[in-house]
Amino acid sequence: MKEERSRSGNGFRVAINRRGARLLLASALIASALAGCSSASSDKSASEAAKSGAPTANSAQHESVSAGAADQAGGEAQNAAAASSQNAPPQGGSFTGQTAAEGDDAYSRKIIYRANLSMQVENYADTETRVQEAVKRSGGYVLQFNESTSASEKSGTFVIKVPANGFQSLLVELEKINPSMRKSMEGQDVTEEYVDLSSRLKAKQLVESRLISFMEKATKADELVAFSSELGKVQEEIERIKGRMRYLEQNVSYSTIDLRIAQKIGSAEAIGAQERGPLAKRASAALQGSLTVLNVVLQGIVVVLAGALPILVLLVIVAIPLWWVRRRRKAKLASVRQRLAEENKTE
Repeated sequence: MKEERSRSGNGFRVAINRRGARLLLASALIASALAGCSSASSDKSASEAAKSGAPTANSAQHESVSAGAADQAGGEAQNAAAASSQNAPPQGGSFTGQTAAEGDDAYSRKIIYRANLSMQVENYADTETRVQEAVKRSGGYVLQFNESTSASEKSGTFVIKVPANGFQSLLVELEKINPSMRKSMEGQDVTEEYVDLSSRLKAKQLVESRLISFMEKATKADELVAFSSELGKVQEEIERIKGRMRYLEQNVSYSTIDLRIAQKIGSAEAIGAQERGPLAKRASAALQGSLTVLNVVLQGIVVVLAGALPILVLLVIVAIPLWWVRRRRKAKLASVRQRLAEENKTE
C-alpha cells in the first residue's frame, strides 16, 4: 500500500510539473506577443507623429536639398578629380614609363612653339612670293599680313600658322631663302595646365550628371528651380574649360611664326652700288633735288599762310579802326599844341 501511494504521489507531482512547464511556456508566448503588439503600436504612433510633423520637416528639407545635393555632387567630383590626378601618367611619358609620341596619349607632353624671324632683303616682292610658296608646301597658312612703305624702306609682317610636325622644316626653308636672317625660338609647356583642365572637366561632368539625376527625381517646383540654376552654372564652367582645352590643343598642333621682311630704299649702300654717270647728269640730279626741296618749302609756306589767312583778316578788321582812332587823336593833339604855340608867340 505504501509503495502504491508513493507511486501515485510521484505521478501526480510529475503531472503537476508538466502542467507548470506548459503554463510557463504559454505565459512566455503571451508576453512576447504583448511586447510585439506594444512595439508595433509604438512604431505606429511614432510614424503618425512623424506624419504630423512632416510638413515642417519637408519644408526644411526642401530648403536644404539643393545645397545637400550640390555638396554631395561636389564631394564626389573632388574624389573623381583626385583619382584622375593619381591615375594620370607623368608628364612626357606613358603609364609604362616610356616616352609617348605626341597625339598617342591624352597626357603626352604638350608644348606651344613660337619663332620670331627677321629678314633684310634686296628684292621684297620676290622674297614675299618665295615665303608664300614655302608656307603652302609645309601645310601652313598666313593668319595675318601687314605691309607698309616709308621713305627709307618697304616692309611686311607675317603671322604664319604651321602644323607642329612641319615647324622645323619650314624654318629650314625660310633660312634657305635668306641665310642671314635673325631668328629666335621659344616654347611654352602647357602639359600641366592641360592635365589640370582634364581633371576639372571630369569632375564638372560628374557634378552635371548628378544634378541631372536629382532633377529627374525632384517633385517640387523649388527643387527643380534650384537644381536648374546649379546645373546652368556647372554647364557654363564645363564650356569654359572645353574652350580653353580646344585653344591649347590648337596652339599645340599648330606652331606660330612671326616673320618680318624689309627692303631698304635709297640707302647709302644702294646709292653707292649705282653708277655715278657723267657730271652733267649728276649736276642735273642735284639741281633737281634742290628744286624739289625748295618746292616743298614753298608749299609748306603757302599751306601755313592759307591756314593763318582767316586770323590775319580778323586782325586787319580789328586793327584798322584802332589805327584810324589813334591817328585822329594824334592829329587833334598836334593842332592843340600848334595853337598853344601860336598864342604864346603873340603874347
